[in-house]
Amino acid sequence: MTARFQVIALSSIDHEGTDTRDEPKLLYPDALKAAQELKAQGKAFRVIADGEEVADQLLVFRDLGALVD
Repeated sequence: MTARFQVIALSSIDHEGTDTRDEPKLLYPDALKAAQELKAQGKAFRVIADGEEVADQLLVFRDLGALVD
């Protein structure tokens, strides 16, 4: 199964970024773009991965400042 990622902006309502109900599951290139956009806006975010081994990809998200699950 190809890995999918949810990129979730943290907010005052969901400060841990755990509410994934309305968050799309994105392929890596789209998730990376979403994470870069949130970082550029100065927003904190969490990335949740689902699928095959994604250690290298998670490191990229962590380098952007994401909380990673």
